[in-house]
Amino acid sequence: MNLANRIFLFGFVFLLLNLTSFCVVHAADGENSSAKSALVSPLGVQSPASDLWRAVRQRNPDGTAEVSGNITGRSQVKGPNAGTLINVGGQEWRDWRVSKLIPYSMYAIGGTLLVILLFRLIRGKIKIKAGRSGKKIKRFTGFQRFVHWTVAILFVTLGITGVILTLGRYGLLPLVGKEAFGFIAYYGKLLHNYLGPVFSVMMVVMLFTFIKGNFFNWTDIKWFLKGGGLLGGHASAGRYNGGEKAWFWVAIIAGIVVIISGLILNFPQLIPILNISSEQFQQAQFLHAVGSIALFVVSFGHIYMGTAAMEGAFEAMQTGECDSNWAKEHHDLWYEELQKNGSLTMQDDASENSSGKNAQTA
Repeated sequence: MNLANRIFLFGFVFLLLNLTSFCVVHAADGENSSAKSALVSPLGVQSPASDLWRAVRQRNPDGTAEVSGNITGRSQVKGPNAGTLINVGGQEWRDWRVSKLIPYSMYAIGGTLLVILLFRLIRGKIKIKAGRSGKKIKRFTGFQRFVHWTVAILFVTLGITGVILTLGRYGLLPLVGKEAFGFIAYYGKLLHNYLGPVFSVMMVVMLFTFIKGNFFNWTDIKWFLKGGGLLGGHASAGRYNGGEKAWFWVAIIAGIVVIISGLILNFPQLIPILNISSEQFQQAQFLHAVGSIALFVVSFGHIYMGTAAMEGAFEAMQTGECDSNWAKEHHDLWYEELQKNGSLTMQDDASENSSGKNAQTA
């Protein structure tokens, strides 16, 4: 990675860390101010509306529930929950979202970025110990790369728009203003809603494209015990190492939860068809929010290890080929298997050979 890319990487991480702290502080301030304003007027006198609001929400003065369930009545409007004045569960979800989901999500995002930054500063870039051989091995087919990059682009787009919709009110709005944030949030929501179903289909395609070779075995257990080779000693691996397999199954399992809950939120027409209650709809909101943030945070490690962390890793998915020395050091069992099967075909990297000769001449 050249100097310009390093500056951009560290600058981007530094910006995200600052936005994290900014968002957490404003979320906490917003929660405290809203709680105070509901009970006390600016002059310090308790507002009479507080008693009415507590009665409607079926709450005691100390905030505990007075009765279970919602107060229902009769309404000329026909539809689910049309006779409910205040949905207590919905209000509880809103409170939990402001007081727990938003700050904890930012802690998770900022903490993970900080760990990656520290790892980079301490460990540095993982080089190919034997150097580049100039010999290339076919690692991924064109279709595999198409599926991977399609899912990756959709995932990043959905992740960024989801973070904006969830956390942008506290982290982005104070920085760009209401008009700019309204524009970003509106089109971000459109992108999120329309790309979600496409992502669902591509996740199924990815499952069947990469499932071969991604089942765990004893080699992966030893790989984890050695920390992938970071804790000392060589950690053998097949076509995919333990970390890659773990990310694959986390992405698939968490992706299923996020996709199903997201489709319920995206298509409210399914509610009467599937007989989904308001409580189940709120559970879908919870699962979608928590699952998406967790998947987004875990993806940072995979993205970093596959791009800036390790020499030779990114080009395997970029071009479909990897250097033979990289394969020997990081996927030695796969390299040996190719040798035994007689399917190990290498091509000279003409560009690298010519650049090497030019360097020697210089």
